[in-house]
Amino acid sequence: MTTPKPEPLIFPSGVRFARKNEMPQGNDKDLARIARANVTTGYIRNDDGGPTFSSYFEANIHAPNVFAVFTELAESLLPDIAAPIIGLKDEEPTFGIYTDLASAIGVFRPFEDLLQNDGFLEFGITFQNNGKIEEIFVKSPKYFTIWTNQPEIVTQVLEVAGIPKCQTLEFIDEYPMVSKSVDKMGNAVWPNVYEALKAAFGRLPIAVLDQ
Repeated sequence: MTTPKPEPLIFPSGVRFARKNEMPQGNDKDLARIARANVTTGYIRNDDGGPTFSSYFEANIHAPNVFAVFTELAESLLPDIAAPIIGLKDEEPTFGIYTDLASAIGVFRPFEDLLQNDGFLEFGITFQNNGKIEEIFVKSPKYFTIWTNQPEIVTQVLEVAGIPKCQTLEFIDEYPMVSKSVDKMGNAVWPNVYEALKAAFGRLPIAVLDQ
């Protein structure tokens, strides 16, 4: 397999760097930082976890590929049951019930495009049992955070998807940025999606954890 190389990141349509007229006066330093920004595809891995997880990953993935990589990670890391997660920028997320893995992933599919482009929506999936956790969470700027006890599986999935390992990695939210949630008519869309997913969580079939 060819070793993947970092590529300039394709941002979600709802996330971008702030422009001069969107920042306070005297913003020359921030503008200079944005001009030098090097936000690329890639992942960083930290193996200094504790008893709950052995490794923590952060990853930048091209926006059009976010949901596909999320699905592949979920199917590779999680057992047959999992709980979906929906959230909003800067707010505590809402966890769904434990359900079968296909349903936990499938509940997001009607909103796939918005989930990987909207600047306010966050989503994820988790399995926690016996003090261990496997969790994938996509933050509102659409970078991944992953807590796992199976780091080699994460590495394999990311590299097959063309995401290279990096010593350092920049993320767009390290810079002044703008988050948007609009449809083609200029209307905010996240409220409807957020409420629809919370309602859908309540209709999922319940799965019982083995003790």
